[in-house]
Amino acid sequence: MKGLVKDSMGDLLKVHIVRNEACGECRACFSGYMKKDMEIEAKNLCDAEVGDWVELELQENAFMNAVLILYGIPLVGFLAGILLGYFVVGQFLPISESLTAVVFGFLGIFLCYKWIKSQNPRWENGKYRPLAVSLAEEGEEGCQ
Repeated sequence: MKGLVKDSMGDLLKVHIVRNEACGECRACFSGYMKKDMEIEAKNLCDAEVGDWVELELQENAFMNAVLILYGIPLVGFLAGILLGYFVVGQFLPISESLTAVVFGFLGIFLCYKWIKSQNPRWENGKYRPLAVSLAEEGEEGCQ
């Protein structure tokens, strides 16, 4: 993916990306559901400056790991909440075990997302940040 460097902040770049129509319709990634113009932060590995075009990449397996964090951890929290609500807490409350299980399931999701948000600074600077790996020729922005 190519982008135009709009700002340089030390070892980080603010890169402007415009998805082309082919990219916008394939929906193979989350960017297909976002607006056409995006500005992202990328780690500067190619000594790019403002006005340069750069090639952007994600580190190997970073996308799948991010998906597992954002969907897998809340799923585990949901299932744990359902089991806890149905088999443990539901036995001691005068309301239906099914209702208790649903409430605790959603509570599990909520707590997992709060934990993920609290860990965001740790993940923000790590392997989930896009990398500006090389300077690119001036040309059409967008996905490949």
